[in-house]
Formats: sequence, structure tokens, C-alpha cells
Amino acid sequence: MTKIKICGIKTTIDALAAIEAGADYLGFNFYPKSVRFIEKSACAEITSMLKREHPRIKLVGVFVNSSVEEIEDILQTCHLDLAQLHGDETPEMFAQLAPRVFKAFRGAADTVADVETDKRMIADGSPAFLVDAAVKGVYGGSGVTADWTAVAALAKKYPLLLAGGLTPENVADAVCQVKPWGVDVASGVESAPGEKDAAKMSAFVKAVKTASGSIQQTEMRDLEDILALQKLAYQSEAQLNNDFTIPPLTQTLDEIRAEFGRALFLKVIQDDRLIGSVRAYEKDGTCYIGRLIIHPEYQNQGIGSRLLLTIESQFNSQRYELFTSQRSERNLYLYIKLGYREFKKVKPNEKVTLIFLEKLNDKYTS
Repeated sequence: MTKIKICGIKTTIDALAAIEAGADYLGFNFYPKSVRFIEKSACAEITSMLKREHPRIKLVGVFVNSSVEEIEDILQTCHLDLAQLHGDETPEMFAQLAPRVFKAFRGAADTVADVETDKRMIADGSPAFLVDAAVKGVYGGSGVTADWTAVAALAKKYPLLLAGGLTPENVADAVCQVKPWGVDVASGVESAPGEKDAAKMSAFVKAVKTASGSIQQTEMRDLEDILALQKLAYQSEAQLNNDFTIPPLTQTLDEIRAEFGRALFLKVIQDDRLIGSVRAYEKDGTCYIGRLIIHPEYQNQGIGSRLLLTIESQFNSQRYELFTSQRSERNLYLYIKLGYREFKKVKPNEKVTLIFLEKLNDKYTS
């Protein structure tokens, strides 16, 4: 499960709200020029209570060009587990603070060139490093989104913490694309600079946990639940087209069992609950993808993207094909965003027009 760090905590109320929302890590900023700066004494008052009542929560101090002596003093006084170095600290300083330390980098391009992390120096429960957006003269908290494509390449090699412009609205996509060890948010869950918003923190955590839900191969025993979810999810499609005779709503259990024998089915499990599914089969070099369904309560959280990308990865096909109705603007937006392009229209009846889309496998086009 993706770790969640909420940074820039300044009050006990915000700390407890972040924990109630489901955060794993809390960050306290000791950079005096930051709007999220907290005095050592104020932090110690909050963290002494947290260590006593919420010992599972990891506490992180954020420092910008502080001395090793100052950092060590604050770590001890404030009962902090880790130091996050967000300035221009030297490798020698890092070594003196190891293993209770990790470095933050502004931009992904030079990260590996700047540091090749020795895994023996990573403390339990610590990322190898943090990657933030590159904003000149700003040491984090800018609200600018990092380069997810570049960071994704690093995330395949290192347990990294992704920061930079994350919000409840975009964090699911970030988790799906980057697959980081953890995510870090500050301004994205605030009602004003330095003031945390409990509702936004809760929405952020929910989006991360949903996006981190387990994608698994479906078993025969799941088909009844998948069919029930399919009929629930396609109600909106039927309403858009004023046609409740569409195949997803009329399919029977025997029919889906027969389909199961010739297609790969995937499912998403979140909190021990089936919340999504997709299926596909291959013929003559084309992977035909169908019935991408998400429970209505979990839509717009990046699950559809994850399912689609995962089912594609299971087939080494020359092209991928799927379809949706012309009125399904949300579906069309998702498919186009993920690289699909329209190539034909089919009108099965007077009420419905289907848009067929395809995506070519880069492996065969380069």
C-alpha cells in the first residue's frame, strides 16, 4: 500500500485530523521562511502527545540548510523519527545523520547522478529519497506538479516519495503512473497557506488508498459479483442512451461464465470489496478490451486508468481495441488520455452510436 505523508503540520488539531484521515507520516517544517514553519517548542508539544497516543505514526522533520547539530537537537527534542533534507546539504552531512535521514530533490533529471543511495543507509520505514517539482528558489510546497514520467523511471529502481502539486483530484493518477513508495502533500490539502483542511486530507487519503487497491486475476467464483457490479455500473450508460437493453445489462450468469473461458478477467479489491473489473482477449494480433467497470462510489479516482493499463500489459499485442457509446464523454476522455484514437463508428440501433478506438503498441511501431 502506498505510504502517505502529510507535511507542514503546525497544530495539534491538524495533526489529529491528518491521522484520522489515514496518514502514515506527518511532516514538521523547520525552515523559517516557509509559511508552514513551526517552532521547536511548539512541535515538541504536539509530537510528545503523538508518540504517546499514536506511536505507529512516523514523524518527520523538514530542514533546509540547517547544521547537523541543529538537526540532531530537533530530532531528539521533538521525538522525530526521520530528517528530510530539502536544501543544499552535502553528502558528508547526510552521512553524519544516516540512517535517520533522506534527501529531497527538486526535479528528477539529475537525482540518480546526484546520489546513488546505499540501501544499507536507509532506515526502516524510510524512502530512499523524495522527488519534488523543480521551482527556482523554492524549497518545496510550491504546489507545482513534478515530472511524473521522469519520476516513474526512478520509482522502478528506488522506494521514493513523490511530492509536488499533489491534490485529492490528481493523486490517484500520480499513483497509477508513477507507482511510488509513498506520496507527500502539503499545499494540496490546505484551505489557506499553512492551514490544513480536514475534508481535503480525508479525500486525499481515500484517493491514494483506492488507487493503491489490489488488481488481481478474477476467479470463477467472482463472476456473480462482477456481473452484479457490471449491471450497477452500466445504469448510467443506459440512461445516457435511453436504452436499457444494452448487452452489459442483459448478460446472464451463464453467458459471463462462457466468456470467462475465453478471456482474461481482472478485478480490483479495495477494503475487501470488489470495486472494479475489466476483461480482454487476443485474436490475430489485436487485444480486444471490454467491460471496464468501476463501482459508482469509486469513480474518478484513477482506478479505470490502472485497470486499463494493467490489462494492456498482460497482452503483447500489436494493437489494442475497445469501444464506448458516443454519449459517454467521460469514457472517451479517459481512453483518449491513455493514447486511444477513434477509427470507426457503428450504429447498432436507433438509440445508440458506438465509437471504436484503437491504440498501437509502441513496440511494433518504433
